[in-house]
Order: sequence, then structure tokens, then C-alpha cells
Amino acid sequence: MLESNRNIQSLELLFKPRNVVIYRVSKAVDFFVKGFKRQGFNLEKLYLISPKEDSFLGLKCYKTFDEIPVETIDLVILSIRRDLLIQTLQEVLSKKKIHFIHIFTAGTGEFDDIGMEIERNLKKILEDYSNTRSIGPNCMGIYSPQGKTAYYSSFPVEPGNIGLIFQSGDLHSKMIKFGSRRYNLCFSIGVSIGNCVDIQISEILSYLNEDDNTDVICVYFEGISPFHKNEGKKLLEVLRKIKKPVLFMRGGKTERGQTAVLSHTGSMATKKNIWNAIYKQTPIIEVPSSLDDLIDIVYLFSNYFNRYKKLKKKIEYPINKRSLVILWSGGFGILATDMLIELGLEVPHFKGETLKKLNEIYPIRVGSLSNPLDLPFVTYQKELVEVTKAAIDENISLVLLETDAWKNIEGERFKGYYKNLLEIKDYVENQNKIFVIILHQYPSESRKIFSDMLLKDNFLVYPSLEAAAKSFLKLYEYGEEVRNSKKS
Repeated sequence: MLESNRNIQSLELLFKPRNVVIYRVSKAVDFFVKGFKRQGFNLEKLYLISPKEDSFLGLKCYKTFDEIPVETIDLVILSIRRDLLIQTLQEVLSKKKIHFIHIFTAGTGEFDDIGMEIERNLKKILEDYSNTRSIGPNCMGIYSPQGKTAYYSSFPVEPGNIGLIFQSGDLHSKMIKFGSRRYNLCFSIGVSIGNCVDIQISEILSYLNEDDNTDVICVYFEGISPFHKNEGKKLLEVLRKIKKPVLFMRGGKTERGQTAVLSHTGSMATKKNIWNAIYKQTPIIEVPSSLDDLIDIVYLFSNYFNRYKKLKKKIEYPINKRSLVILWSGGFGILATDMLIELGLEVPHFKGETLKKLNEIYPIRVGSLSNPLDLPFVTYQKELVEVTKAAIDENISLVLLETDAWKNIEGERFKGYYKNLLEIKDYVENQNKIFVIILHQYPSESRKIFSDMLLKDNFLVYPSLEAAAKSFLKLYEYGEEVRNSKKS
């Protein structure tokens, strides 16, 4: 294990609090209350403090911290002006036993010298109360479907297998919102951790590494708190020993970006050459500076792990980059071939005995069997499945099928086509390969109906070949890391 059981278990009440205090509640932060309600948190254990209100969103308000009818509190959310932060923190810690504090307040170390001094004082107070841990300041906080906690009511209630550690609250929120709407992604635990005055990214990584519900971890990293200069060594140690895929996106890669980091979380961004060494020494996967790319990539990882979990089989990663492309258009096939090869995939050109075998199955008159398979007139016929199966047997790891929406989903042709898709999916996945549907994104009711059908039947559905290809290459890259680690 990366850390002792005690240290890892010590974060349990942060993600699954038995009671929560919001200090102070107001219309400006009503999203916290709405988020807890939506997740089904026990509202009898949600205590709201407001000097002015008797009730808020149907829940009783307490005037002071002293009135809270419990002596031990698992999580306190502090939402107050920065000039009151130190005084309030000292007050609440002196009155109750508190396991965790989420400091929502911004305008601290990322803002100015006064804010930096506030963070120094925060750290000193928390060191004096060593049994209390804190995330933040300047963070949105915790999303934990199993703990029935969330700071937005728009977050999914269903738990999933994706863990998130983000130093940006807005990116963390968008990751959850966009991912759940685009691909029905579900998450195990999400943490918007902010300026990291106390709890560090390395600690949460250690926790997620041991969490049975988390299969893949996404990190958005800006830098290391100036109060924790040893965090770099700790983070490297954790990343070297991590046993799950970590998709790592780093903010502040450029000099200009590093300036933006200082004004966002007040962190010290590390240099490019240091990160190049870290990527070589650890199994983590670098993700480009794109939230869309991260969502695309984790979609494939999450789906892939879920598939093997359902089968109760040991996971097998792609062993090569050979791809098969199936479509309806020769022109699109040319562009697809160029793009896939430029990205780093292989698109083997079928000829000789392979092409002869495919022609025996379907003696084509229009289109191509050379890869891409250009099969415009057999979408709903059994030959589509037979040709695809024969082509896959040529040591293919990735099958990409480009399609469009159908207006008449009640017709016999569509039913035949959909039956073919299901049969191809089963054949591909039974051989531990990856089958992806490419359904281009555009406003259309029929497209949405078709997309919903595919997602319900657990198809991988991407809006573009490029997104699917990039995601596959990251899964292949991680598979290579796993295989190399076993050799060493």
C-alpha cells in the first residue's frame, strides 16, 4: 500500500460524512443545500447556520455554531468573507470536535499578499488542531454519490468508477456536467481541492488508489502549494506506485499559463523538463490541455473497465494499434485513413489472400473491401457481419464503424442494421477488442433517438473518428506501461 491503512481510512469521513454543517448559509451558496438534497443526504444531519434566517429551503437554521445539537462534526463547509475566515476557523475548532473542514472562501493565496498571510495563519491553526483536516481554500468541495454529497443539484446521483482530483472548481464541475451529459459518465468521488493549504493531491490519490469503486483517476494539476514544498517528492512516490490508470492534465505548461496559475490557486507550477521525467518514471498518462479530450479518453477507460468487471475477467489491454474502419463513403474513407495514420494508428491495407477471402464472402460491385470497408448497400444484410468478422481476424484491435441517424427506426432495414451492430459488438468484445460507433454530432431528434438506443445497449459512441482514435491510443499507451512494468 502507498500509505498506511490509518492514513487512507482517515479520509473516509470526508467523502462519506455522517453529518455536515454549512456555515454560513445564504442565497449565494444555496447550491450546496440543493446538491445535498438531490443526492439524498439525511437532511436531519445537515445543519445550516445563519444569524438572520430561521429556515432556508425548508430546513431549520441555527443562529450560532453553539446551537448545533452534536458535539462531533464530520464535515464543516465554511462559506464566509476572507476577513472573517481566521476568526471563524478558530471559533468553530474551539467549540466542537471536527473531522474535516471545506474552506470554500476564495481571495486567499491566489489573490494578494493579504490572502497569502491568511493562508499562513490557516496552516498554523490547522497544525494546532492536528485531528482536523481541511480542503481548500478556494475550492468547490466534494462530490460523492456514495456519500450522498454534492455541491450542485445537476450532478448525477448514480455512482460510477471515475475518480476526480481537480485544482479548479469550475473545471471539476464542467467535467462532471459535460461528461454525464455527453457519455452518461458516472463518478465514484470528485474533489475540487483548490489551494491545498492542508490536504494534498498525493493523499487523495493514495485514497483513490485503494478505493474499490474507483477504476480510473483523472487529475487536473496546477502546481504545489508554497507551504508544502515536499509535496513534489510525495506525489512522485505515489505516482510511481499507483496501480490504476491516472489521466493527468496539467495547467500551466507555458510560461504565460504559469502566470495564470499563480492568480488562480497561488500554486508553484513545475517546469516542463521535470514533468517529462515524471511521465517517464511513472505509469501516469499525460492528457493534452483540453477538457474535451479528457472526457473522451476517460469515457473509453471507464467503459473498458466496466466491461471486464461485468465479465469478472482480468483486464486485457490492446496489444497493437491495428484498426479496421467501416463506412459508407470512399471520400470519407480516404480522409479517415490519413487522419488515423497521422495520429499513430495502423490501418492495414487488405490484399492478397485476405482480400480474396473477403471477396468470397461478398463479391463487391460498388465500394471497397481493402480497409476502410466501404459497404454502402449491405448495412442491413448478413454479409456486413460476415465481412467484418473476417476482417477482424486479421489481428485487428480497434473497429471503427461510421454511421448516421435513421429516420425510420421501425422499418425492417433499420432493424436488420441494428441487429448487425449488436452481433458485431458481441463478436469484437468477445475477442477482447474494442468496437466504436462514430455518430457525428448535429442537432437532430432522430440522431438523439439513435444515440440513446446505442448508449442503452452499452455501445461506445463517439462524435468523431479523431476523438475515438485519440482515446484508444491513450488506452494502448497505458497497456504498454502495464506490460513494461511487469517485465522490469
